[in-house]
Amino acid sequence: MTSLQFQDLNLNMKLSVLLSAVAVFCIGTLAQNSESGERLPFQSKGKDACVMSPNGQGEIRLKIECKNQGKSYSCEFAGKPSYCRAYNRDKTGFWKKLSEDLSKVTNPCDAQVIKHSLCPKAPSQSQLRQVHGSPQSDTSKPEVKPPAPQKTTTKKPPVTKKPAAPKKPVEEPENPKAMKVAKERCWWYFQKFCSYMIEIFMS
Repeated sequence: MTSLQFQDLNLNMKLSVLLSAVAVFCIGTLAQNSESGERLPFQSKGKDACVMSPNGQGEIRLKIECKNQGKSYSCEFAGKPSYCRAYNRDKTGFWKKLSEDLSKVTNPCDAQVIKHSLCPKAPSQSQLRQVHGSPQSDTSKPEVKPPAPQKTTTKKPPVTKKPAAPKKPVEEPENPKAMKVAKERCWWYFQKFCSYMIEIFMS
């Protein structure tokens, strides 16, 4: 074998090893980081019907949508669960276990960070952090309240004061001397008149 042939053989072997390494790296990366967008339903502790769906490559996006009695809300988390060994071993089991963890929470979107129970010692990059959230919105028809009945005010009739009774004229006291003479001199029917006349003459 000539030196030129030996060099060509050595170069081909190096290229084969390099291509094999690149292929293994690409296949491993896709196998670990790609998600099919599977939708996993679960029910929260607050009786909300929720659905979680992981998506993406490299950095995984986890969207959670919940509904209950006409109200709905949603949120989205992002992280790299490939830093967790449990995720690399069994992706399906990983997401199923996460849905079980979220079913113990009243509102899954209240959390800012989701720590998987299967990854207690995993790096912080494996944690799913909330990147978007929408407040609860009421999708039911608004309740129309009837107008409040107006209060009817009854006016009291004006109080009319009774006219004061006319005062009786104060009779002037009779002169005792004139009355004595009238009783002696006049008939009883005309005694007052006589007393009046006598009083005039006596004054």
